[in-house]
Amino acid sequence: MSRAFSTARQNLARWLGYNKELLPPVFKDAAERYVENGAVQKVGKVDSIEILHRNDGSSPVHQSHFNRLDKAMIISARISPADGSRPRTHHIYADGTGTFKKGDKREYSTSSEQGA
Repeated sequence: MSRAFSTARQNLARWLGYNKELLPPVFKDAAERYVENGAVQKVGKVDSIEILHRNDGSSPVHQSHFNRLDKAMIISARISPADGSRPRTHHIYADGTGTFKKGDKREYSTSSEQGA
């Protein structure tokens, strides 16, 4: 029952940019999980998710350029809230967690500052 509900909610958001079906399976699953959990908790209902990538067709999996101390592999996604507020770029990790600002904890919730 919960799977049907989460799938229905996920299908309401538009996926843009790099085709999520072409992501490595671990990152495809992570992106879907983050949009269903972390992103909703951080920004509310999601209108669209744009997986950011280079125009050369290469994989969007990379290390953060924003937080060079973080050596984990990520994908970057511009998430647009349904309430019309400004889209923000989120870093999504292979485990389905994500952040949207430096110092944001890698988790599903909105606990914002590390060490807080």
